[in-house]
Amino acid sequence: MKWSKYSILFESRRNGWLLFNGVSRNFLKVEPEELDMVREIMKDPEGYDYSDAALLYIQLRSLGFLVEDSQDDAFYNITKMRALTNQYATSSLMLTIAITRACNFDCSYCFEGNRTGRPMSEAVAEKLLRFIEHYRTKNVYLIWYGGEPLLAFDRMLMINSRIRKMEKRVHASLITNGYLLDEEKIARLNELGVSYLQITLDGKKETHDGRRYLKNGAPTYDRILENVDKVMSSDFKGMVHIRVNVDARNEEEFYDVYHMISSRYPETFGKRVTVYPGFVKGDDHPDVSCFFEPEAQGEFLIKMMNEHGISPLSVYPRRQFGGCTLTKRNAFVVGPDGELYKCWDDVGLRDKVVGSIDRFDNWNLGIIAEGMVGCSYLDSQECKECFYFPICTGGCHRIRQKNLHADPDRRHSPCTYFKGNLEQLLELHYERKLRQVHAKQSENA
Repeated sequence: MKWSKYSILFESRRNGWLLFNGVSRNFLKVEPEELDMVREIMKDPEGYDYSDAALLYIQLRSLGFLVEDSQDDAFYNITKMRALTNQYATSSLMLTIAITRACNFDCSYCFEGNRTGRPMSEAVAEKLLRFIEHYRTKNVYLIWYGGEPLLAFDRMLMINSRIRKMEKRVHASLITNGYLLDEEKIARLNELGVSYLQITLDGKKETHDGRRYLKNGAPTYDRILENVDKVMSSDFKGMVHIRVNVDARNEEEFYDVYHMISSRYPETFGKRVTVYPGFVKGDDHPDVSCFFEPEAQGEFLIKMMNEHGISPLSVYPRRQFGGCTLTKRNAFVVGPDGELYKCWDDVGLRDKVVGSIDRFDNWNLGIIAEGMVGCSYLDSQECKECFYFPICTGGCHRIRQKNLHADPDRRHSPCTYFKGNLEQLLELHYERKLRQVHAKQSENA
């Protein structure tokens, strides 16, 4: 028997001593009269005399703080087994479809230089449908992406209709700037099987319009918000996620958007509509929440909790098995000409093309293998020995892949935002739970 290496005992500034285990995700307060006992048990679990601490022993064993000698190693192997099972599963096909590279916006920070490309042609769409039919799976997960995918809305409808005729179940997400989301398109979202709708607002009106404007320089904020209103008053059954690209220029405005949306839709906020931060760093990818320094992200969440009492991302660690297009066997990004990639950050980069939808040979297996196994956190000794392993899935695998080829001073950390911030985030979670308990007691009084 030993003390789990995934357990941490720390002193909260306001709440005394707290104990957390990353495997079981159990969290409890250590009473002052138990503190010395817990410390002695941590030093020598086998040699400690539990005759006067039977209940404490049972508690520490049942909650995962005390484990068998091989239990931590077994946890690592079980996690690896489950992650690989998920990674190599063939029960579904996941496609991010960049239906066009064209866009009606000319955002100041856009990471794609060419936004004038034509939408996917009918001939390419036919090849895509044959590609999808080749995979004998009942479930097809689609992410409609661009450019601005609504510029090719008719092609989206055609592809969706034909997939359904194959008797496959379509699960779809739509990533859009929201400007073209009129009543006609909103009325077809359920038909498309969209359960996740992402729209971006980059702060208050002035800030947003200074960053996300039309090609002719016209503002977009009011029109987008009007369209969100239309979605929320429609019969759309999915979730609406309002993304705020957060960087050093606008981080103070995240709460303004959060408060505005929560006030605008008080009955459905948190149920049908949410607001979350997409962290941007330098010239990196602004449309997905991959590129950020994790410690700064954690600090941002702590600030949101301390100053505004909100947690737009979880402040309590969750068990995940993760994985993304880069790591999964049956997952690809499809470009508008039918070219295939393994990350949507690569769309338009010819040296990142791994294959084509119209053939199943002569693929670039080197790039595919590098993403799936060459940069895997599951084979990293540093990750295996890390305290945060149970609550981290290796972070963004595209960062890990880029780090393989980057100079040391140009590498980004792929680690979880809990690293360096765990104690403060746990403290905030503990206090929120206390407030909830007190509020419930007051209601019942």
